[in-house]
Amino acid sequence: MLKYFISILLVFCYLIDARATHIVGGDMAYRCLGNNDYEITLTLRRDCINGSQQAPFDDPANVGIFDDQGILLTTLGTSGVLRMNYNNNDTLDEFMFKNCGLIGGDVCVHTTKYRDTIKLPFRTGGYILAYQRCCRNFTITNIINPLGTGATYSLEIKEEALRVCNSSLVLSSYPPIYICGDYPIDFNLKAYDAEGDSLVYKLCTPFEGADSINPRPTRPSSPPFVEVVFKPPFSLLDMIGGKPALQMNPMTGRMTGFAEPIIAQYLIAYCVEEYRKGVLLSVIRRDFQINVRLCKSLPEAHFDASIDPCDLNQLLKLTDLSKDNYSSIISWNWKIMLNGNVYNSTDKNPLIQINDTGIATIRLIVQSKELCRDTIHKTIPISWLLAKVPTKNHEICKGDSVLLTNYSSTGAIYMWRPTVGLSCSTCPNPVARPISNTQYILTSTYGNCNKTDTVNIKVASCFVDSCAIQIKKVCLPSGMVEVRILDAFGNLIQSAKRLHELFWDIKESSQHAKYILQNKNPVLLFPSDIFSITSKIYTWPKGVPKSIEYAKICERRIIDTINVKCEGPCTEMKFILSSCLDDYDVKNNLNFPPALCESVCGGSCNIIVALFEENGTLIDPNAYQILWSNGSTNSYVHIMAPYYNTLTVEVRKGECIWRGRYWKSCDLYKGNNLIDSRDFGNVFLQAESMNVETFLQEASIKNIKIYNIEGKCVAKDILEWNLLTSGLYLVFVEINDEIKVYKVWK
Repeated sequence: MLKYFISILLVFCYLIDARATHIVGGDMAYRCLGNNDYEITLTLRRDCINGSQQAPFDDPANVGIFDDQGILLTTLGTSGVLRMNYNNNDTLDEFMFKNCGLIGGDVCVHTTKYRDTIKLPFRTGGYILAYQRCCRNFTITNIINPLGTGATYSLEIKEEALRVCNSSLVLSSYPPIYICGDYPIDFNLKAYDAEGDSLVYKLCTPFEGADSINPRPTRPSSPPFVEVVFKPPFSLLDMIGGKPALQMNPMTGRMTGFAEPIIAQYLIAYCVEEYRKGVLLSVIRRDFQINVRLCKSLPEAHFDASIDPCDLNQLLKLTDLSKDNYSSIISWNWKIMLNGNVYNSTDKNPLIQINDTGIATIRLIVQSKELCRDTIHKTIPISWLLAKVPTKNHEICKGDSVLLTNYSSTGAIYMWRPTVGLSCSTCPNPVARPISNTQYILTSTYGNCNKTDTVNIKVASCFVDSCAIQIKKVCLPSGMVEVRILDAFGNLIQSAKRLHELFWDIKESSQHAKYILQNKNPVLLFPSDIFSITSKIYTWPKGVPKSIEYAKICERRIIDTINVKCEGPCTEMKFILSSCLDDYDVKNNLNFPPALCESVCGGSCNIIVALFEENGTLIDPNAYQILWSNGSTNSYVHIMAPYYNTLTVEVRKGECIWRGRYWKSCDLYKGNNLIDSRDFGNVFLQAESMNVETFLQEASIKNIKIYNIEGKCVAKDILEWNLLTSGLYLVFVEINDEIKVYKVWK
């Protein structure tokens, strides 16, 4: 007997779990993607307070696909069903948790959206799509047996919609999750249609769907769908009671009515029909719940803030505009924050002196007699049209300047006296550069308002070493340091012959050998570099020749260490320097255009040195700022005669800088004197008349490399050569330790 009792108990528990209450509302829409593909969107809402936690969103949600006669189309989807997977990332919660002012309990709605695509070929009569789920909230007031009543969410796609690849209208947001009883209802539910079709709105009776025996059907039942049964005296014409009854404007989509002063939960539905030139394209149906609560206090904080820009007392006027339709507000808490300063008040309409300008943040907290609170924040600009003088006294060195105010505005009239040494005598914030002690008087006028301020400036004859130099170090994103040499007044020194010269001595380090520079400013150094800088300023008395023996030389020397660490996003900016025929192109698989080599690789040490990206491609001079030591700005330079490590290059991109030096001297160059461009044509003719296959198989030939005219290495042996198509090629071979180049037509 115990065995049977346990079995019955388990079945009973299953039924309770299966028909767990949670359905709050939902709707379905579609979007045509072209080629008969449609994106279907199913929106579902569940109660996260009264609903059972054992009834989560379905995964998957099973949407049936029917024709206009209600026949399941088993050739579409999975045997006539679109199985839409649950996406937890597309799920939102709406809460109404009130600790005061509301009678009737909290409200919580959990909303999710399912999205999937399906192919819907043109079909006479169109399609009906439907999803069903049981059960609705047992707390619903206006229908019979809500605990055993499920829901159907459907949409109709007419054949004309299929013909023109129409997308359904987009419904507006759901109404608020609760309203106050004994107050009017006014919901703006106007939908949007991208194609500009005509929309018609009307109240509808919600559909039933599924039941407690089969709460999650894998195949929804066929249309036509059964409508819910309203509990008398409620009906489609009077869904929630109240006078006037709930109604919907067919043109605007505005839903209006009146909520009776009782705690209740009503099930509502409305339909939107989409027409184009009088032809029905689709019907969208949405149902939702209206939760009615008894409101005792709902304070809404609001205020106005104003200033009189001409006010000499600089007062901020705050006016409370808060309201509570159900009670009265009894306290106010103001907080004004501006430039780190905080001003507070508990007055209803305070006047607060603000001795500053800028963007102020104002916070107001109001409280009703039921101890219900609401908070609002606003930001407002604060500026006073009459300029404020932040400092009354300044002391500067002769030749220096000072900003008299830090304020600017429009509307007021400003007059500074005297005008000597001022950048502007009618501006609120002029720059002053007097040559002697001066008192400036400012008169500000705005309307009938006037203000006078004075500023005293003391000018000192500060001694300045006119020959002094300063070092400024700028850390660059490349990881290097830009060193600038400034004169005694902080200006960048521009070296000029026989006027001002700079001599750099950069010591040897792990990054480079010792080297010297002359008249370069600024320069790039490594973070650990040690250097000395010598500055020489040349002047000549009147009437003497401007030669070195008559010059007066003012010399200053500084020894310094770059003891800063620079790191940034440019450390990965790297390039490769290589000539067209040295070993680097083999080692790094560089893509050196043969046509480039062909033009210069002849004579005694007559070569090109080029810049390559790390992937082997020639650098694009349009993508970087390139500067070679010979003044060239191209991606390569033409070198004649021995150069012995004197070739350097600097590459910039924004603030990123890369520096390189070509260390290989010409007299050590392996291919020196091996190719002469003057008899290159004869080599070409000889290669044209010979059998290339036989030639490449000679025992004396080593290291074969064959390039196409784009400069890409396309073959390295006779087998790869035989696979090449017809065309012009450059054949590089090594014969008896000599490199030879043949221009061959295959």
